[in-house]
This record gives sequence, structure tokens and C-alpha cells, in this order.
Amino acid sequence: EKISLWGMGCVPSKDEFAKRLQEMLGTFTPEFFADIKQEDKETIIRCANQTLNHDFDLLGSGLMHLDPLPWHSDFKSGYTWPKGVFYRKMPKNPAGTDIKVPWELNRCHQLLWLGETYLITSDEKYAQELIDEINNWIDENPLMYSVNWTCSMDTAIRAVNWLFALNFISGSKCFTDEFAARASKSLFQHGFFIGNNLEKVIPYSNNHYSSDIVGLLYLGKFFNKKLKGKRWLKFAEKEFFKDIEIQMLPSGVHYEKSVSYHRLMVELYSYPIYMFDRCGIKVPKSIKDKVQLMYDYVANYIKPNGYAPLIADNDDGRFLPFVKRDFRMHSYLNDASSAEVSIVSNGLSYHFGTTSKTSKLYDDAGVAVVRNADAQLFVSCVGYSRKPKPSEVNLGTHTHNDLLSFELNVGGSDIIIDPGTYLYTSSIKARNEFRSTRKHNTIVVDEEEQNLLSEKSAFSLKRNVVFDRLSMEGSIVNGNYRTLKGLMHHHRTFDLQEGKLVINEVVEKTDSGHEGHIRLHLAEGINPERKGDSVFFEVGNYELSISNSECELSIEDDTWSSSFGVLKNNKTIDLKFKFDNNINLSTIISWTKTNSTK
Repeated sequence: EKISLWGMGCVPSKDEFAKRLQEMLGTFTPEFFADIKQEDKETIIRCANQTLNHDFDLLGSGLMHLDPLPWHSDFKSGYTWPKGVFYRKMPKNPAGTDIKVPWELNRCHQLLWLGETYLITSDEKYAQELIDEINNWIDENPLMYSVNWTCSMDTAIRAVNWLFALNFISGSKCFTDEFAARASKSLFQHGFFIGNNLEKVIPYSNNHYSSDIVGLLYLGKFFNKKLKGKRWLKFAEKEFFKDIEIQMLPSGVHYEKSVSYHRLMVELYSYPIYMFDRCGIKVPKSIKDKVQLMYDYVANYIKPNGYAPLIADNDDGRFLPFVKRDFRMHSYLNDASSAEVSIVSNGLSYHFGTTSKTSKLYDDAGVAVVRNADAQLFVSCVGYSRKPKPSEVNLGTHTHNDLLSFELNVGGSDIIIDPGTYLYTSSIKARNEFRSTRKHNTIVVDEEEQNLLSEKSAFSLKRNVVFDRLSMEGSIVNGNYRTLKGLMHHHRTFDLQEGKLVINEVVEKTDSGHEGHIRLHLAEGINPERKGDSVFFEVGNYELSISNSECELSIEDDTWSSSFGVLKNNKTIDLKFKFDNNINLSTIISWTKTNSTK
């Protein structure tokens, strides 16, 4: 009550509201959406209709009917956070729950699909549902007194999703002066909350702080006719450019080194630049060049099937998902005709993106991409999300125990995959399984983890490795690391050749009686058949084999996760070996093209 938000003069009429949005985000008409790809329009309409029915599929929940909308609930576990509790006293993650579930619904991505479908169909019911959901959200979430005021990142993402969605329906007869005033007041509260709860971390900020700043950029521009809005915009603009310089590695890879989070950062860093250009705000060339490098990395890591490798953490996080796609599908970013690119670049003569694909070593990120006519190899040796201090032992990180792990795609089909992330806080046991060394396509000796997993924290690792940067010469990638506790040294070489991938490794550990495993996680649907010391299978129009004459081979039933909260079945090849002091191993994955398609 001490904050006189109505007295700030931040409440425009519906016409002024619409004008501000169009200046920031562009003008959208039914004719604009007539030019969107038909498959994108069909997906948008289907998701809008599910939203009308209050049917949601979020973070692996499966399609669930949620009516009334459970703004405060982890509807997967059944836990509900209390209403009317001050945000700093709100419980975060009681055992077996995940606060991400209500946060995901409260990001309000579904409003984008309602707004888009309103313009595609000219049916007022979509605009009315959008307005009803915002009104209901405001009723259920008084400023600072709900679980949805506990994270500035999610507050910022929600605010920007509202702005885009409201721009889509600003011409609707449902959009009244009264509603414009109410939405404006809530949006101002969003800006007030973000500005007073910035998630900046010294010296390394992260995707949370970037989201905070981006939220203030959009809200500052929307309220730029008032002093508070001018201050938000001035502060956020300065921090935005600084943040990009700090968080982006010289190669164009985001420093947290998760492929999924890199996609999120591409959206967070590039979409505001379109707004800047539309509004005449100067963007330094060095910033645009850095953002372009981010797009170049996306083009390189995307596999021929359009999917991204599942390297490191993945929580299905998006900024503005104008089309709900498979969360592994990142190719829309470099597709000039995608709905996403068309919307964010509306009215401008350019867009970020590239179609160039090449083999490349990203040595500052610990990543190598190698490709030839038939195959693409992605090698991961990222280590940590940031460079730890020499004295630092316990690390907070979005990376996994995947040093010298890899993904392999042959003929456009996934063969060897990273099993993904699955969960965060709702099950530390499952979280640790998917972060573990054995859950990646690398070696495990005497069951020693590359980094030690915490039984209490979903985001901590205790440092147990020293590793070198990858090196690459032609199609050959080299890397090595040693463990601190077990004093095991692992050197691995990948050689992608015509028709085969040869993986040579040297493993050293003093004394005798050591047991190691090379684990290779197969893509879903691959059912290998064992013959001697090899396995054989067919994928697409290729016949493949995996062999290692020095190992005892077995086929295991296993699991993988295509997106957050989703668990699927697959097979894993386990190559067991025993050694005293040291051993040299060679694993060969070979393929030949057939005339059939399966």
C-alpha cells in the first residue's frame, strides 16, 4: 500500500497502449499472419484451442485439463504454494516438488498463441480468453504476495509475453480502456518488482540476470514517457550491452555452455535488438557481431534432422515461443521464413541468422563439431559453466559429467545421443543420475564420477577433475582429463572418417585390478543385435555396427529424456574392460548405405 502505483501516471488509454506496443514491436494484422508458414499456423491454432479448453502440457506433465488455472500449484506433484504470503517468506521447493511447474504456466507463453490465433482467424473468443487469463492472473497474484513474485526472471519473461500478446489483440473490441488501465498497472508492478530484485551475481551473472535486464528494456520502453520508465530503460540498456560482453565467450558460445540455455540466450540477446532498431536506439556493431556469432554456433550444432544435441542442462526454457515446437528443434532461429523470425523482425529489413555449416572447434567452450558427407559428430569437453577459482571446490553449474562425451548423427538420423536432463529439484536422485558420468558417452573407471554429485543440491558439483582444452586437426579431435580423487588419466581421440568413427583412448591409473566401462547411449528406437564382440542395427537407409575387440560387450535397457520431465526408453551399449596401470582401447562405429529405407 506504500507504493502509489496509480499515482505514477502510468495508465494509458487503449489507443495509447496500442500505439506504444506497435512502436516497440511492430504492427500485426491478419494479412501479416496470412504469410506465415501453414504448418506454423496449424501448430499455433492447435495450441490456442488447447489453451481455450485449459488443456496444458508443461514440463512433461502430459496433456492435463487445468480449470481453474492453477497459478500457484505444481500440478504434477499436487503441491500448492500458499496465497497471500510475502515473496521472501515463500517456501521454494518442498521435497518432491518443483517450483518450475507453476513458474512455467505463469510465464504465460500460451497468451502468444491466443493472440496470434485471434489475428489468423479474426475470432474474438481468442482475444477474450487472453484478457480473461490476464485478469484472473492479476486477481490471483497481488504484487509480491504469491509464488509468482519469487523469481525476477520469470516475472520479466511473463511481462514481455504479455506485451507481445496484447499487441496482437490490441485491435479487438474486447480490448477496452478499462482493461488497458488494469494491464498497465500490473505491467508497471512487474517493472517495479524486477528493478528491486535484480538477480545479479558478482563476478558472473547468468541467464536470470539477462532476463531481468531484458524485461526492464521492454517495460522501460513501454513506460518511457514517465520518469521511472526512462530510468529503467537507461539502466537496462547500459547493462544489456555490458552483459553480452561479459557472458558471451569470444567464440559466440554462452559461458554456461548448455546448448539449451544457449538457445534461450540467443532469444534474450537478439530479440531486444530488433526492438532497438525499430525504435531508433543505437546498437554498437560489436554487440551485433557477438550476437551473430551466437547464431553461427546454432547453425553449426544443429544436426541434419533439425534437432540440437542435448548437451548439459535443459529445462525447456524459452523467452518468446511464438510456435510451440519440439524443444530440441532450434533450426527456426536461422530460418528467415519461420514465424519467430518473421514476428521479431517485423517491419525491419534484416534479421540475424546464417545457413552456413562447417566443422569447427570452439576451444573456449570445450566443444567441437565435425561433419562429413554422411555424419555429424559433436564432442563435449565443457567442464564447468564458468572458470572456478583455484581454491573453489563446490561449484554451481549447468553442466554435467560429460567430459569427452559425444553425439553422433548419421544420414540425418541420431545414432549416439546424450540422454538429456529429465528433472531438477523434484528428484535429486533422478537429477544426479542424468548428470552422472555413466549417463554420458564417455568412460567410467572404478565407478568414479568426473565431478562429485551432491545428494542435497540439484545444482552443485564438487570438483574432481583437471582437464585441458580440446584440440582439433582436420577431422580429428583430441582431449584429456585426470581425476583428483582416483588419479585416473583419460586421453581420447575422435577420428571421423568416411563410413566410420574411430575412438581411440588411453586410460592410465596406478596399480592393478581396475574395471572400466565405455557407455554408448543409443537413440530411441534402435534395437541392436549382438554378434560376437560387435553389435549391428539399421537406422534409416544405413546399416551400422559398433565393435571393440578388447571389451566385454553388453546391451542394457536404459532411459533418456527428450525434454524436461519426459522419460523415454532406449538401449545403451556397455563396453567393459579391465586393466592394470594402463590400457589402450579402440572403438569403431561404422556404417554403410543400403538401398532400403526403414
